[in-house]
Parts: sequence; C-alpha cells; structure tokens
Amino acid sequence: MRRAALAALVLVAGCGTATVAPGAPRPRPAPVAPSPARAAFNDADVAFLRMMIPHHRQGMRIAGLAAERATRPELRALGAAVAATQGDEVRSMTMWLLAWDRPVHAAPHDEHARLHATDPADIDALGGLSGARFEHAFLTLLIAHQHNAVEMARDESGNGVNPEARDLARRIDLSRTAQIRQMLGHLDGR
Repeated sequence: MRRAALAALVLVAGCGTATVAPGAPRPRPAPVAPSPARAAFNDADVAFLRMMIPHHRQGMRIAGLAAERATRPELRALGAAVAATQGDEVRSMTMWLLAWDRPVHAAPHDEHARLHATDPADIDALGGLSGARFEHAFLTLLIAHQHNAVEMARDESGNGVNPEARDLARRIDLSRTAQIRQMLGHLDGR
C-alpha cells in the first residue's frame, strides 16, 4: 500500500520517471530561472522598459482601431493579435520595474522616449478614417511604430544586462520585424 501511494505521488508530481529504487539518487528539480527581481539590471534595462511601456500602449491603441475598423479579416486579426501580445508584455515589464523598485513611468522631459513615440495626432487622425483609406493609413502608421520598437529592442540587446529584459528585446526584434514584412505585403496587395 505504501509503495503504491509513493508511485502515485511520483506520477502526480509529473516527474516522468517510474519509482526511484531505494538508494538511487533522486532526480533533481529543473533549475529555476532567476526572477527579474533577483537578476542584475542596469540603467539601459530600466530605460528600455520605461520607454517600451508607453510605446506598447500606443501600439495597443493603433491595433485596437484595426480590430474595430479594418474591413479585411486579416487586418482585424493582426490588430487583435498585436493588442493581446503587447498587453501581456506591458504587464511583464511593469512587474519587472516594480520588482526593481523603479518608477514605471518615464520622466515627462525624457526626450529619448519621445523620439520613439508615435505622434498622438497621427493616431487620432487614424480614428477618423474608414475603408481602404483607414487600412492604408493603419498599415503605414503601424509599420513605422513597430520599426521604432525594433530600434529600441536592438538598443536594449546591445546595452542591457538583465536576461529577461534582453530576451524580451530579442523577441520584440524578431516578432516586430516579421510583422513589418507582413504589413508591407498587405500594402503591396499580397
């Protein structure tokens, strides 16, 4: 009975091995990746997150307009996917900054952050368009917006030290570069 209970416990725990023979070494748990709160970070990591959060929020706003106004289903789907992904990324970046005991918001006078932002007037103007005009303006605006994200991600890759922030930067670089190619195809009618 005792042996059956031990075997059941091993299976429930998802160990993937059968029972461990008496005297045999027990399997070690997989190493846990350091949390961003424990891993080293530098000013570049903090600046990257503090600039990327408002940038993502702008991207979510642009993408949300596409999910509502685009006539082509593939552009609606793109808008919904961008909004969902960037919402998840904003939550992670915010948690990291809070864990590092750093302010989430960039200083209002941060010129570098403003250089990578999309002009709010351009986003507002997008909301007044419809049909093919909306779709062309949406694609053009989001391509430029995502290009700025790629630039910020590459800067983090070269200057940051936090493994999680650098991994996020790598994923942003890859995914936004792919989105740009996809959107250029939509502009070309492909």
